[in-house]
Amino acid sequence: MRSTIKVFSIGFQVILRDAIMLVLIPAPFLVGVTFHYLLPLLNRFLIQHFTFTIERYYALSDGLMMLLAPILLTMSSAFLLLEESDEGISSYFQITPAGRHHYLMARIGIPALWGFFCSIVIGKVFYLSILSLSVIVAFSFVAALFACAIAMLIVAFANNRVEGLALSKLTGITMIGIFVPWFVSDSWRWIAGILPTFWLGELIRGASLGTNLFLGTITSLVWIACFTKRFLQKINH
Repeated sequence: MRSTIKVFSIGFQVILRDAIMLVLIPAPFLVGVTFHYLLPLLNRFLIQHFTFTIERYYALSDGLMMLLAPILLTMSSAFLLLEESDEGISSYFQITPAGRHHYLMARIGIPALWGFFCSIVIGKVFYLSILSLSVIVAFSFVAALFACAIAMLIVAFANNRVEGLALSKLTGITMIGIFVPWFVSDSWRWIAGILPTFWLGELIRGASLGTNLFLGTITSLVWIACFTKRFLQKINH
């Protein structure tokens, strides 16, 4: 554990000196403030001018806020990991006492853990709907795992930070799963179950907490395992 913290502290000092990575740290809370104050204003505008309300989708907006927290935090670490991989530093860490597992835990695991707690705070402070604490914790847990998967996807297929930035935009497609349970009622919507975000959408819709927590966790872990294997193969070549 001491090795993990040491490797994390080295990386965190690098992030503090990089404006692009640094801005991703407070970004989840800025998103929370924006959603919390602007969506009710938008809702009132729509009611007054179009007799239409988006209040029924407040739980979905809460889910998006909580989902973005761990994703943005792990993404900043993913960019750092790409820089270290490009410079050969990641290979160095694998042969040090820290080892590859401590290295990945420091670069991805700790930011995801911090994102988990940030997600809970955002869900309790900037909420627009009434979600129970158990749903918020379960959602934040799966969201943190999904964030790890996205970070590993980026570092597994991008060769440098420029490619990582481009790929990070494309990974936004994977977030479409959270919308499917809300807007698709046909039975074929279950195809989206390969996306961890699908089970997050089911969670905030009020479906079975235990089932969706389990399936979301398993799906995320499969993604993490696949992309981690791809990343390790890449840096070993």
